[in-house]
Amino acid sequence: MGFGEGFKDRCGFDGAMMESLYIIGVLIVGFGVLIKLLLDLGNQIDEGLIELDEKLALAIRSVVEKIPGLGESEPINPIQMAFAQLIGNMAQQKQVVIPPKIIERDEKGLFTKEQ
Repeated sequence: MGFGEGFKDRCGFDGAMMESLYIIGVLIVGFGVLIKLLLDLGNQIDEGLIELDEKLALAIRSVVEKIPGLGESEPINPIQMAFAQLIGNMAQQKQVVIPPKIIERDEKGLFTKEQ
């Protein structure tokens, strides 16, 4: 009495049916393993891309910092600072408001001379 014959007696399947069931079972397990491997590979690729992005950002930052004039800003010119303070002080002080001068126009829309 072989393996297939004992199973035939209990389940009612013959040898060819059991072989087909074994093949189907192995295929299902194989596809399950393949899906698991693909998901793991996708996760590893995502982690690798994040790590690559961080390393690339650090490399670009270090290169930009080494280039003179690109990674740092130059100090403020003292003359520019004096002008900025002067403009700020003028804005804070009470200014004399000069009223706008209204110039008349003729029928054609041209400006007229003052009399």
